[in-house]
Amino acid sequence: MKAIGKVFGIIMLAAILVGFGTAMAMWSETLKVNVYVDTGEVKVKWSDWSCSDTGADPQYTEAGFHNEERKDVAKCYVNPEIKDDENNTIKLNITLDNAYPGYSVDVTLVVDNIGTVPVKLLTWNWSNFSKIDDKALLVKLLPPSDTQIEPGENSTYTLQITVLQAANETTTYSFDLELEFAQWNEVPSTR
Repeated sequence: MKAIGKVFGIIMLAAILVGFGTAMAMWSETLKVNVYVDTGEVKVKWSDWSCSDTGADPQYTEAGFHNEERKDVAKCYVNPEIKDDENNTIKLNITLDNAYPGYSVDVTLVVDNIGTVPVKLLTWNWSNFSKIDDKALLVKLLPPSDTQIEPGENSTYTLQITVLQAANETTTYSFDLELEFAQWNEVPSTR
């Protein structure tokens, strides 16, 4: 029995040495991957703007106002107010001067996507618009039906501003409008 145990031990030792030798002689090769992820940029700017008052004062005809005499009394100005570090216009100032009840203008605003990722309008907010302004001014933002802007393209928005009968003489009314754009896949499709 002792001899059988010795033979069995020698066979096991030989098997282990053969297996170890085979493992040591195995060929191998390693594959590697380098991964680089460059992220895009969401960036928009105001590229063009204009006001519909280019001569005779436009009127709020839906409320019965008219300008048959073609008077040019009020003025509408749209000017850049703030630029970013790259000299892109990011805030505009719209001023209606010598306005009066019935005066109604459309301000056309063009937004350019100067980033590398498609964007959509996420939200828009009015601020500094007091309750008295609601009675003095009728203000509407008319966004395009599809607010998605591809890189290198633009969309046009219209801001309608009408001075109502409740406006006071020699009074300054002001408000701010902020448009927030986000990458297209974060904006709900119902917008």
